[in-house]
Amino acid sequence: MKYLLAFIPHDLVHRVQDALVGEHIHGMSISDARGFGQEHDTGHPEHREFMGLEMTKRIRLEIICHDEEVERALEAIYSASHTGHAGDGKVFVLPVLDALRLKTGERGPSALGPPFKTG
Repeated sequence: MKYLLAFIPHDLVHRVQDALVGEHIHGMSISDARGFGQEHDTGHPEHREFMGLEMTKRIRLEIICHDEEVERALEAIYSASHTGHAGDGKVFVLPVLDALRLKTGERGPSALGPPFKTG
């Protein structure tokens, strides 16, 4: 199992959601986030001068999925949110050690439900 943690612009969340549903990736959570990236580093090529520390609004997107769904999920997020401009966001992939479905007591990958099989 993997935990996908993405930070994307607000205006792209519906496109990303539609792309994930189109790939049968379910179980997405979103919340508001604020932060800053490399543009605040004076040594970075895209450095911009700010008055103080400007925090950019982003959507924090979280998905727990089966290992075999990770590539499809990453491709869906990338295709729906890539513009080639600064601020497109980032996605982090982290391991999930265990899961517990509170309704049934199922543990591990079966707690997520069956993975969608392609092909």
